[in-house]
Parts: sequence; structure tokens; C-alpha cells
Amino acid sequence: MQSKYQQKLKREESVRIRKEAEEAKMQKMKAIQREKSNKLEEKKKLQESLRREAFREHRQYKTAEFLSRLEAELPDRSTRQIALRDPQSSTWARSQAYKDSLKEEENKKLQKKKEEQHQKSELLEFNRQQQEEERTKTHQAEHRRVNNVFLDRLQGKSQPGGFEHFGGH
Repeated sequence: MQSKYQQKLKREESVRIRKEAEEAKMQKMKAIQREKSNKLEEKKKLQESLRREAFREHRQYKTAEFLSRLEAELPDRSTRQIALRDPQSSTWARSQAYKDSLKEEENKKLQKKKEEQHQKSELLEFNRQQQEEERTKTHQAEHRRVNNVFLDRLQGKSQPGGFEHFGGH
């Protein structure tokens, strides 16, 4: 009875040890995954901060460019003074001009993409035509070859001393 009890205790102990080992293994895997997740999160945060910084720099550059263009467009000092006295209209004008410049830039990009797409389609059409011409030439050459073979056979059969005299078909 006691040996059965000892065997049962041994089995329970081995099951407990195995479960502890599995649990340790799971904890280790979880820690590895957590570390990977943390690294990925840090990488995403870094990329986001870099993107924001690039956007901020681009916005500053465009604003400075716009302001310098606006100052160059103002004809004389009196106009500048009027613009400075009424900050709402100048802010609105600058905002509107900035929006217009963005639209113009976007339209230029769109036009450029359209031209590129048109060039690509023309090139594809040209390549397709060349391939079609090449297929046609190959087909015609094959026809000529087959016709010449046929004519050669006909001529060989009709002439004395032709194929039939030498065991040909």
C-alpha cells in the first residue's frame, strides 16, 4: 500500500515538475515576445517622430517660401502698411495664397503623372505593335518555308530523276 502511495507521489511530483518546466518555458517565450513588441513599438515611435519632424520642416520651408513670394509680390511700402494694419485680411490672404499654391503644386504633380502614364502607355503600345509585327514576320516566314518545301517536293516528283527515282516519296 505504501509503495503504491509512493508511486502516486512520484507521478504527481513528475507531473508538477513537468508543468513547472512548461510554465517556465511559456514565461520565457512571453518575455521574448514582449521584448519584440517593445522594440517594434519603439521603432514605430521613432519613425513617427521622424515623419513629424520632416513634416514640420517642410511646413516651415513652404511657409517661408510663401511669405517671401508674398513680400515680393507686394508692389510698394504703402501696400505693406495696409496689410500690416489689417492682420485678419493679410492672414486670410496668406492662407488663401498658400492653399492656392498647394493646389497648383498638386495640379502640377497630377499633370506630370498623367504625362508619365501617357508615355508609358505609348511605349507599351509601341512594344505591342513590334511584337505583333515580329509574330507576323515569323508566321509569314514559316508559310514561305512550308510552301517552298511543298514546291520543292512537287518539282522533284515532276522532273525525271527526281525523288521517286531515288526512293523518295
